[in-house]
Amino acid sequence: MVNLSDQNTLDPINYSLGESSKRLIIHQQDDLFIAHEHLFQNDTPTRFYHHQADTFLFLIRGELYLQQSAQQNCEQETVLKQHQGVWLAAQTVNSVTLLTPTVELCLIRLINKGQTELSDSLKKISSGTVDSTLGRSQIKTWPLWDGEAGQIALELYPPQFKETLYYQKSATQYLLPLNGKAFISNNKRESKACPIYGKVIASKEPRAILNPSAESITILSVMTTQNTKGRILLLTKPNSEAL
Repeated sequence: MVNLSDQNTLDPINYSLGESSKRLIIHQQDDLFIAHEHLFQNDTPTRFYHHQADTFLFLIRGELYLQQSAQQNCEQETVLKQHQGVWLAAQTVNSVTLLTPTVELCLIRLINKGQTELSDSLKKISSGTVDSTLGRSQIKTWPLWDGEAGQIALELYPPQFKETLYYQKSATQYLLPLNGKAFISNNKRESKACPIYGKVIASKEPRAILNPSAESITILSVMTTQNTKGRILLLTKPNSEAL
């Protein structure tokens, strides 16, 4: 098991899936699992998934054809395009066929228990299928999934954006820029570019997202469950403000 503190300082665990294809374990804890797979059509044209827990598959780049077989011999199929996601229900057998020369995907598992909120495991979810909301500091958010185990969302950060430093009281958060370059500052006011494979931020770890470019950037945000509203602003005055 990889410690959260290690995940913020060490490179992801790298597994070979063939001559060129690879799998990166970004984070592996009981409440959150994040992995990336970089697949090449001439190396890994087809990939199979059979998970013990419900797993969200988000397509970062490329296009793929997905077939799913359930225990009742019920088969479903769909085509997944860039920035679309689907739930792969636990115990189902899923076959992925690459439709483009390369495919990059993200596999997400929240707390390891049955997600009773799932009703249609192969229903495609994207910014085109859910309504957006305008949140703090004009950040546009598309909630891809929101349940007892946590949240998965797309967030659009406007140009020249800089937010107030804050931390999450109890939730772990994963951030993955999907276009452009996002910067993350900490309590020392140091800003570093978010790694291309994303960044896991522990609860109570200060952070602020910056977009210094002239173009908007989109970030995939995954957050574990929290019992109360947990976003705490870090202000210069003595008392912090809880949102």
